Amino acid sequence: MNATTQFPRRTFSAILPVILRIACSLFLWTLGASAMDIRVAQIQSKEHRVVVNFPIDRAKAEDLQRWVNDGHDPWCRDPQLAAAAALRRVSSRFSEYELASLPVELESSQKTKAVYTFHSLDGRTTYRITLRRYRFLLPSAGSLHRIIWIPETAEIITRAMRD
Repeated sequence: MNATTQFPRRTFSAILPVILRIACSLFLWTLGASAMDIRVAQIQSKEHRVVVNFPIDRAKAEDLQRWVNDGHDPWCRDPQLAAAAALRRVSSRFSEYELASLPVELESSQKTKAVYTFHSLDGRTTYRITLRRYRFLLPSAGSLHRIIWIPETAEIITRAMRD
């Protein structure tokens, strides 16, 4: 080979099929990835939600507050124990042992509101319990930290079984 040998010139018409093949492959990969994202979103959105509202009777709440002030049922002042009792009211299928083994998370906590989340052991059901301390109980409780926690709502979220 000598220095004057040149490589054959490639024309644009020879390169065009290669460029089109690469562009078409990228387009098809993009369509496939977007279809997978849509399928994942459909799988994740198959949830069934049930919201249970607990009626608040002011007279009964004041009676319960006085009962706790007299030394009975001090667990009503602990938001996690009150949430577990509300969960037992919503779903009677739990025994004391099963209820104690459920993973619990404190989702949010304020002075007068707390939200606890319980997850079932199989991961299909989530229970979100919202509790409140009502300020109308302050005169009978004496201080804010002595007010009992009363369940306000329970939300039951059930997910479809995964394949």
